[in-house]
Amino acid sequence: MIKTLSSWRGLLVVLIVIYHTPVAALTETAHLAVSLFIVMSGAMLAMRHPRVECTWRQWMWPRTRRIYLVHWLVLALLVLLQWPMGDFKADWTLAANALLIHPYVPVRDTFLSYNKPTWFLSSLLLCYACYPVLSTAMSRLRLRNKWMVAAAMLALHCCVMALVSQSTRDWLVNMPLTRLGEFIWGMALGASLPTIEEGCGTWMRRHATLVEIAVMAVIAAIVIAVGRMPWLDWCEDMAVWWIPSAMIIAVCVILNGNEGLVGRLMTTRPMTWLGSMSLEVFMLSAAVTYFYSHYLAGLAGHWGHTEFYDISWPLTLPLTLLAAPILHYLIKTIIKK
Repeated sequence: MIKTLSSWRGLLVVLIVIYHTPVAALTETAHLAVSLFIVMSGAMLAMRHPRVECTWRQWMWPRTRRIYLVHWLVLALLVLLQWPMGDFKADWTLAANALLIHPYVPVRDTFLSYNKPTWFLSSLLLCYACYPVLSTAMSRLRLRNKWMVAAAMLALHCCVMALVSQSTRDWLVNMPLTRLGEFIWGMALGASLPTIEEGCGTWMRRHATLVEIAVMAVIAAIVIAVGRMPWLDWCEDMAVWWIPSAMIIAVCVILNGNEGLVGRLMTTRPMTWLGSMSLEVFMLSAAVTYFYSHYLAGLAGHWGHTEFYDISWPLTLPLTLLAAPILHYLIKTIIKK
């Protein structure tokens, strides 16, 4: 396991938790995080499994089992929280959400129903399901042609996003088929990393800290630029983050075991722990935010303390980090049985 990548995943999940609070801050960083997760999945699979040798069922079962287990446990928790508040409705949307097919429906109240981050799980499932076919097709292409396919996916994505309305764009960003382009981009990156390491790996390891700081500076500049340029709204959710995501992954993989100052900070025990809990933290964010806003802050507001609504993320974040190990333990226990 590449510890720095896992830690980056954990750190970015924390930023997503903050984004999902009523403060709604760190929008661009949250978009980077989601793109990084998808691109990382494609890159890591391409590195570890250039070709899938097992059956499709054997390939999907361990991945499907974990995803649905996390999803159903958190969905049950959210239903239990919503029921007393009168927000729970037993309709077809709940069934679609439970099956993780809700992001395919172009209705906002459906594709963002219940636990909003679950559209990401649906995207992961589609990417995993398509990977055996994609890996076979990509293995027949030269490296240059793989990048031509990836570039074509990026160009197609940009054209579609630039032409559709904002409401359609909001749906497409959460729709799994749209995310396949990022996944293929990651697969091309994974196939390219040995070549990149051969070409400049020695130099990068000699100047590890400089390389890490340069990548962070580029990403910070993009985050600031996108936030200040309204004309980039059509691509701020996805396309603008494909290259920065690839930069983070390439640096983490090539410097693995030879990290600079930033990498050594990212591989400290608290950061690696956070990375190991990233999926649980990500999935619990909406449920914990609901619990805080409707129960804790609501109760405080009843007694005249409305200021708790304005300080949501400093309190919801610790609650999420406390709940994540419990969910992690439950999942491990169920899977072992």
